[in-house]
Amino acid sequence: MNAKYVAIFALAASLVAGSLFIAQAQSENKPVAPVAADPRIDKLLEQNDKILKNQDEILKELADIKEGVLQVRRRSS
Repeated sequence: MNAKYVAIFALAASLVAGSLFIAQAQSENKPVAPVAADPRIDKLLEQNDKILKNQDEILKELADIKEGVLQVRRRSS
């Protein structure tokens, strides 16, 4: 009777260990080949930089306009 329980426990333990081993093997990151330099990506990055710079300038101008509006409101009150 004890031999049956030992055999069942050993079988269950080996199944769990095997499934964990397979899951670990499948989840390993495989090395990815380096991507060749694409001039389109460089152009998009440059455009993105220009957009960000323009955005900063627009935000500064907007802050100046808001300050001017506040000054006009203070003077008119």
